[in-house]
Amino acid sequence: MEIKKIHQILIEGGVIAYPTESVFGLGCDPSNEQAILKIIEIKKRTLEMGLVLLTPSFEIVSDWVNMNNEQLKIFTRPTMRPTTYIVPASDSVPKWLAVKNTLAIRLSNDSFINNICGMLGLPIVSTSANLHGEQPCRSANEVKKIMGSQLDYIVFKKTGPFNNPSTIVDLSSGKTIRP
Repeated sequence: MEIKKIHQILIEGGVIAYPTESVFGLGCDPSNEQAILKIIEIKKRTLEMGLVLLTPSFEIVSDWVNMNNEQLKIFTRPTMRPTTYIVPASDSVPKWLAVKNTLAIRLSNDSFINNICGMLGLPIVSTSANLHGEQPCRSANEVKKIMGSQLDYIVFKKTGPFNNPSTIVDLSSGKTIRP
């Protein structure tokens, strides 16, 4: 039942906090510009810093990316820890998501992500639940204390087994931005 309520909140432009593999994230429907701007306002940061998209499969984001075969092979290869890839964006991506014609995307096998993305038919925005420059929240209670009044819903579940946010790799340059 919770997942249906969350889906409704997202399609109405709401912002949720939810557990990821390592920290709590803020999420919304990536096709809703107002929801994106709400996240930016909550975090007190700029849109130019970009946001991550979580998806259970490449197919959900395939229209929004412009990867060559080698980049796609790396993107879809299983990794030991959560890894976000900065990939070339296609012309069909909503303009508020692309930063310098790129997107940051992470494949996730989390059942919550799988269910939400399946219902939306889209990836979900994921950015750490914190004020810009502060440490990410690691529990639902911490999220509630710091920004609960600004959110439409908080998922009260535990984060995954990883201690650090995802590794970030730029697939165009091959450089690791965050180990």
